[in-house]
Amino acid sequence: MKIRIMGTRAETDDAVKVLRLAFDVLEVSDFRPNRGDSQLGRVYVEANPPADPLPGT
Repeated sequence: MKIRIMGTRAETDDAVKVLRLAFDVLEVSDFRPNRGDSQLGRVYVEANPPADPLPGT
């Protein structure tokens, strides 16, 4: 899966941490600032779904 996360640098860092708990994260790009005077940017994540997505069922 390829996932794009947009937000501030801190928000994207936090989102990647959460994704690592739920997915097998293979690669995370560097933070790429948006154009202009924006404080926002994006991070691209490549991940695989977990082998057992619903443990206990």
